[in-house]
Amino acid sequence: MTVSALPLTEHPAFAVLVAVEGALAAGGDLSVYEGLSAQDAVTLAGRWSRVNSRVAAHAMAATRSVDRSGAARKAGSSSTGSLLASQFGGDRHAAARDVHLGRALERATLTEQALADGLISKEQARLIARTIAGLPDDIPAETRATCERALIEDAQTLTWRDLQYCADRISDLFRPVEDVDADEGRAVQDRERLAYERSQLWMRDNRDGTWGGSFTLPEAQAGALKSALDGFAAPRRRHLDDGQGDTGLTYPQRQGRALVALIDHLPTDGLPDAGGSGMTVTVNLDLQQLIDGIGTATTSTGQRMSASQVRLHACRAGIIPQVLGGQSLPLDLGRKQRLFSPAQRVALAHRDQGCAMPDCDRPPSWCEAHHAREPWAHGGATDLEDGVLLCAFHHRMIHEDDWVITFDTDDRRPAFIPPARLDPYRRPRTSTRYRPRRT
Repeated sequence: MTVSALPLTEHPAFAVLVAVEGALAAGGDLSVYEGLSAQDAVTLAGRWSRVNSRVAAHAMAATRSVDRSGAARKAGSSSTGSLLASQFGGDRHAAARDVHLGRALERATLTEQALADGLISKEQARLIARTIAGLPDDIPAETRATCERALIEDAQTLTWRDLQYCADRISDLFRPVEDVDADEGRAVQDRERLAYERSQLWMRDNRDGTWGGSFTLPEAQAGALKSALDGFAAPRRRHLDDGQGDTGLTYPQRQGRALVALIDHLPTDGLPDAGGSGMTVTVNLDLQQLIDGIGTATTSTGQRMSASQVRLHACRAGIIPQVLGGQSLPLDLGRKQRLFSPAQRVALAHRDQGCAMPDCDRPPSWCEAHHAREPWAHGGATDLEDGVLLCAFHHRMIHEDDWVITFDTDDRRPAFIPPARLDPYRRPRTSTRYRPRRT
């Protein structure tokens, strides 16, 4: 292992870094950890964690120096976090968090020293610094220092959850108990609000029959989800393996199968209505195919599904078999109702598969049902023959401009005739969204 060259300036910070790198280089490769006893391995892992904290303290101090110097602006970077992330292929968001921690530790000097001494971890330092920064401005400096020392001491013996609880109630040290309860309530409420604001989920089609993704949830809802998944994924519940045995399943695989089972068992009676929000997926197939379990079907979201899968999901959450030849729902309401019904929305989603405007890829759940021929207020009817799904943008565009919507005589698919300013010949346009051929 070689030590990268460093500018040899007179500043002692470089001497510290060179010494650390030299010690690591002299320590040999990672094979030195082979053959350790269990006790020695535990001891080494713990001591390395402390070393990691001490190194983190120096890194935070260096980060703060970079932030103060204005180096990001001079280098043309948008922020100190972006500049630091570019130095070692790092994550910009993680680097930005380190910048914020470096600033916070400047005001929590006892916490910074505890980190430098290897007494607490970087995440514990982040929590303590955030708690001290949130104390009222009018408390004496000595009281502030007492709170900081108490949290540092607690961090060395408590779990993360218990340390969080102590941080929420740190004003126990200087306020009456009834006021402390109120302080804790406000702190927890603020944390819940921020957690809700940070909630997010993304999903990506892996194009191999699976989807991947990631999510961030508030603690309460994440705990409820984990409890539900653990109920399905517990080792004693072998039904997730379809009788094939579970000896080779990893915990993430069991959790993945548990999520599949949970979705399959979702109750839909308390969810937003199927027609208005996209909570319902319809599948279209021939009645005989459903009975025999042979062939494929197409969902209203454009996915292909085996007939056997349709039979499996037909009575479960959010999957409604729309069978050719089966019993139909009343789809024409005439003038009695202005809004399209859930049943009509399901039928429109099946036909249009999303926004019907050409070149728009918005799914049914993003769309609104539009009276295509005549607005209801002007005498139009709320009938399926008159409905078309449009996303909010194209819905506004249709209402604000001179577009005309007609329907194909065979499959009743909508066609859009643009205003003359866009096409003097006013040639009809239809969506090119892929639709598998159906008999």
